[in-house]
Amino acid sequence: MNSELTFIIESDSGRVTVEVSKASKSLIHNLAADLGTGQNLNCGKPTSHKPKTAESRTSKNAVDNASEDNFSVWLYSLYHNSVVDGPGRRSVIQVAGCSIRCPGCYVPQTHRRENGKLVPISAIIDEITLNRQSHDGVTILGGEPFDQPGPVAELVFRLKRHGFHITLYSGHTFETLVERKDPKVEYILTHTDLLIDGPFIAESHDNAGEYRGSRNQRLFAGRQSALQYQSRKTR
Repeated sequence: MNSELTFIIESDSGRVTVEVSKASKSLIHNLAADLGTGQNLNCGKPTSHKPKTAESRTSKNAVDNASEDNFSVWLYSLYHNSVVDGPGRRSVIQVAGCSIRCPGCYVPQTHRRENGKLVPISAIIDEITLNRQSHDGVTILGGEPFDQPGPVAELVFRLKRHGFHITLYSGHTFETLVERKDPKVEYILTHTDLLIDGPFIAESHDNAGEYRGSRNQRLFAGRQSALQYQSRKTR
């Protein structure tokens, strides 16, 4: 069995993140001994500091603009500097509410929509653009983003208008999403740069691979998703 290790060193903070795949317990133990006390991370599970919602971080200008925004999304948290939720360093929009509720989910607190807040999309965009110089793109996860297809489609539209790379996680499979035949879902699928699909399966967590929580999950590049969607649509 060949171990796969990826070391991500943040030069400004000195923090080291290690992505591990196919590693033995002894190797992981040795890493911990060499690197010192750490914290296990996974997609949607940020470091121990409590993420802040967009409401508590936006500027007065954003709040004023938000009052004129007709589009809002149920948001659990908005945080930055994630290196496990997609390529590079990401800002992460974590929506509230999930109808799938995978057993063993790392963030069960996001399952209930009322654990989040209904936040104007303009406030979220303002927060993301204020931090755009310190990240390589934006990740949308949950919760379940496709439980709110309308607001998330609007969110994707505005993010792409600003030129952001978008990674999106869904507990639904790509095929299930396509079968909805929903224009809002179609827009999201064809304007997402990286889609990671499928439910989290706790028993398949080990050796899941890059960015994934369990081995069943798949990575679709944006153009690949768009072509597959169009192919299925014309059958």
